[in-house]
Amino acid sequence: MEFHEFFSFLVILKESIKLLPKNGNLMALIVIISVVLNSILFLSFNFSFKSLTNDMVGIFMNAFMPDPSSFVPNQSPFTPNTTSFMPDPTLLLGQGGRLREDFALLLAVQMAFIIGAFFISILSTTATVLVSAMSYNDMTLSLTNLCSRIVTRWKRALVTGFYTKLHAIGYLFLVVALAAPLLMSANKATISAAILLGISASFYFLYLAVVWILAVVVSVVDEYYGMEAIGKAATVIKSKRLHGFMLNIFFNLLGLIVVQGYRIILGEKGLLNLTIYGLFMMVFSSLGNLFLGVAYTVLYFQCKKIHGEEIELYGSIEYTKLPTTQPVNK
Repeated sequence: MEFHEFFSFLVILKESIKLLPKNGNLMALIVIISVVLNSILFLSFNFSFKSLTNDMVGIFMNAFMPDPSSFVPNQSPFTPNTTSFMPDPTLLLGQGGRLREDFALLLAVQMAFIIGAFFISILSTTATVLVSAMSYNDMTLSLTNLCSRIVTRWKRALVTGFYTKLHAIGYLFLVVALAAPLLMSANKATISAAILLGISASFYFLYLAVVWILAVVVSVVDEYYGMEAIGKAATVIKSKRLHGFMLNIFFNLLGLIVVQGYRIILGEKGLLNLTIYGLFMMVFSSLGNLFLGVAYTVLYFQCKKIHGEEIELYGSIEYTKLPTTQPVNK
C-alpha cells in the first residue's frame, strides 16, 4: 500500500465540501434544526439533573452536617456541642423514600436524554444522507419531498442504528473485561499494559466504526436495513476501509483540537462551567456528525462505483409497472 493512500480521504472531504452548497437551503435547515433540538435536549437534561442531584445532596447534608443549634454559647463559633454533632441516621432513613424517588427520576432523566439524543441523531443523519445523495447525483430536492422521504426511511435507519449501538456496547464490555484484571494490580507493568490496551482498543474501535457508520448510510440510500445493511456495508467498504478509518481519525482529532482550543481560550473557568461546556460540545458534536454523514455518503457512492454498481437512490423514482403481455384485440 502506497503512502498517499493514507491521505486519499482528503479527496472525500473535498467532494463533501463541494456538496454543501447544492441544496444548500435544505442542508442549512437541517443544521439549524439539529443544533436547536440538541441544545434544548441538553439544557432540559442539565436543569433536571442539577435539580435532582442538589435535592439528594441536600438530604445527605441535613443528615450528616451539624445543626446550628448544636453550637455551645459563649464558646468559639467553630466549637460544636459534640453530643449533638453526631449524624442522625433516623433523619436519613426517614428521607429514604424521597431518595429512592429522586434516584429513580435521575435514571429516568438520563435514559430519556440518551434515547432523545439517539432519535435526533437518526433523524438528522437520515435527512443529511438524503440531501447529500441527491446533491451527489446533481438532483434537487424540495422540503416537502425531503420530509416524505424521511418518513419512509427513518425507521430503517433506526433499526440499523440500534444494531450498530449493540455492537459498540458489546465491544466496550469486551475491552472493560480485558482491562479489569490489569487494573486490579497496582504495579507499573499492568497499568502500562492497561493503557496500551485502551489506546489500541480505541483505534480498533474507529476501524470497526467504519462499517457501522456506513451501514446507516446504506439503510437510507438502499433497501437494506439491520444486519443486512451491516453486511452490505462490510462488503462494499473492503477496498476503501482505510479511507473511512482515516475519516474517523480526522474527525476525532478535530474534536480534540476544538476541545483544547476551548480550554485555551476560556481557561480552566470555561471547563468548570459545565453547562456552557456541555452545550458547546453538544453543538459541535451535532455539526461534526452531520458533516460525517455527508462524507460517508460520498464514500459509499465511491465504493459502489468500484464494485460496478449503479448509483441510484432506492425509491427515488416512482413508476408504474407495465404489463408484460399485450392485450388481445377481439
